[in-house]
Amino acid sequence: MGWLKRAPILVAVLALPAIAACSADTTDHRYCDVSRTGYKNALAEVSQALGKYSSCIGRATGYADCSGQFDYLRSAQANLNRSVSDVGQYCPTVQ
Repeated sequence: MGWLKRAPILVAVLALPAIAACSADTTDHRYCDVSRTGYKNALAEVSQALGKYSSCIGRATGYADCSGQFDYLRSAQANLNRSVSDVGQYCPTVQ
């Protein structure tokens, strides 16, 4: 009869792996396509910003201030970082 007193504990211990398996993958993979599109757009934005920055410093002769172009590049890189994170969160990895 002593095992009946411990039965709720036994059930809880046996149920933990099943509960963990159900809650392990809580990401919504429906956003994967949106995340990948955002990533492609962010890559294009970085490429465009890099081109503008490169063009500015290429024509600089010591007088040009390219800080605006650099700020745009920095912002584009931040967007790319966020989109990489989104792809990692919403898209399953391919092995």
